[in-house]
Amino acid sequence: IHKCVTIRHALSAQKLGVDIISLDGFECAGHPGEDDVGNLVLQAKGARVLTAPYVCSGGIGDGKQLVACLALGAAGVNLGTRICATQECNWPQSFKEKMVHADERQTVLMFRRLHNTARVFRNE
Repeated sequence: IHKCVTIRHALSAQKLGVDIISLDGFECAGHPGEDDVGNLVLQAKGARVLTAPYVCSGGIGDGKQLVACLALGAAGVNLGTRICATQECNWPQSFKEKMVHADERQTVLMFRRLHNTARVFRNE
């Protein structure tokens, strides 16, 4: 699985023969890339131009979002942060509770000036 944050990267990965592509929209945690392309645009274009299967990554937290990703052409989704709030995850319960009670504004982008943007959970 190769992570791509733009269609040009996905096309390059496809040309090199990857088995599956993770199309990561700007909503993703970790490193969303520098082009700031959201999943509605990225997934819809992926459906038009990619022949390799791909999964949608970034901002998926429930079944409605899963269905939206499938409707946009993804073969599935990649859940990251959402899984970290499960009982099976060994992260501290206090952090899981903060995640569950957070709203959509509780992440921050850092390292933009270094061209190595990272989306992280806001803390004090």
